[in-house]
Amino acid sequence: MDELLRGLVQFLHVFTGVLWIGGGLYTIFVQTPALVAAPPQARGPVMGQLVPRQVTYLLRLGEITILTGLLNFFVSGKAQLLGEIGTSRWAIAIVFGATLALVLLGLGHGIIKPSATRLLALGPKAASGDAAAGAQAAAIMARLKNVGYAQIALGVLIVAAMVTARFS
Repeated sequence: MDELLRGLVQFLHVFTGVLWIGGGLYTIFVQTPALVAAPPQARGPVMGQLVPRQVTYLLRLGEITILTGLLNFFVSGKAQLLGEIGTSRWAIAIVFGATLALVLLGLGHGIIKPSATRLLALGPKAASGDAAAGAQAAAIMARLKNVGYAQIALGVLIVAAMVTARFS
């Protein structure tokens, strides 16, 4: 029974992590360029439906990934290895990866969600020709793009930490 629980928790942790990181990559490299290329009159309604769902989806995946990672830490029986943080490659990789995952989730809650909400509020004003709203929307899009690139870097480092921990 312990093996089944460990396997299930590890599967859920890896699966949700793949969906979380992969969802962010898909958003940055596929979805956002397609939305930007769409005509403005079509873009607004699609973004109004898509963005809140997507942000919620990615944030929940991040939370579940971190929760199952914490649970995995205990059900795997490796919690005592943290005492070897200075000498254990596994412990270093786990602490590094977990820290980056928390930073990534913090970016989602602290920057992406509020920025996306603000962008959706500005959209109709910008579409109606309000130059100030258009400028604010452009600034928010630029900020979201920069945060997206930071997320990619964090995601790559998190995956590297997971692989390092797995083979340590």
